[in-house]
Amino acid sequence: MNSFEDTTQDPTFTSNDDAADEEDDDEEDDDEEEEDEDDATAPRSYNNVDDKHLHINAVPNLDSLVGLRDLSSDVVCWQLSSAKPGNGVEQILDDSSETYWQSDGQAQPHWMQVHFSRRVAISHVCLYLDFHLDESYTPKKVSVQAGMTHQDLWDAIPVVELTEPSGWCILRLQAPPDPLDDLGGADDEDDSPAQDKENGDDNHLLGANTFSKAYKNVIRAHLIRISIQSMHQNGRDTHVRKLRLFGPRMNQWSSSEPMQIPSPNNSSKHPVVERTRALEMGNWFPSIR
Repeated sequence: MNSFEDTTQDPTFTSNDDAADEEDDDEEDDDEEEEDEDDATAPRSYNNVDDKHLHINAVPNLDSLVGLRDLSSDVVCWQLSSAKPGNGVEQILDDSSETYWQSDGQAQPHWMQVHFSRRVAISHVCLYLDFHLDESYTPKKVSVQAGMTHQDLWDAIPVVELTEPSGWCILRLQAPPDPLDDLGGADDEDDSPAQDKENGDDNHLLGANTFSKAYKNVIRAHLIRISIQSMHQNGRDTHVRKLRLFGPRMNQWSSSEPMQIPSPNNSSKHPVVERTRALEMGNWFPSIR
């Protein structure tokens, strides 16, 4: 007689269907882990100060920055982490794309520091690079820090990734979050003076939000550090052919909407004006002789 073993009560027994279900669950878990890893390394929105691996493309000229001010005249000191003889600060400040700064050292990151004579408003850092000429010397990952001194530097651009750039790489700085931006609870889309005026909001009289929104990408600092985190093809040293910094002109530090004075003829909308008009000089006030 063939013996039959009852497995219905055996906790160690697993049917093929159950095993298949467990394998499917394991595969789903693995897929979720892979997706999480992909999300962690994927490029994120540029508007987030914590961005990683922002990808930008080189452009042939700086025409898009017309109207901004070249800050070279405000610089009191240019400093490099290292430099080959004859390939230093002078080479990145001249107008020639044939000359370049070349670092001289194994320690990374390589960096350039710019010290200003006063605290200046900075909006863009521009690097001229040429992968066709420099190949493995071409920067691949770049970050920018700003601050008042070496002790309080913060990330104005955490990481920018460049792919074989040949031309100007324009890095737009990102100001740190302002806690006051969260006050009021209004959406950013409804904060413009034009929108406020259309909605009948008196705040448009002062252009209250225009200034803060227009200069989200302007920082004020005494010191800028541009760090070359890595090079193409795992290069050791780096080449930078030009470096320029730009910021808004002084007359641009104003609201795009001119301040408007309420008209006395529209006193119903501005009761303060009506109350001011209703005031009369008291009898006790001495006359001016």
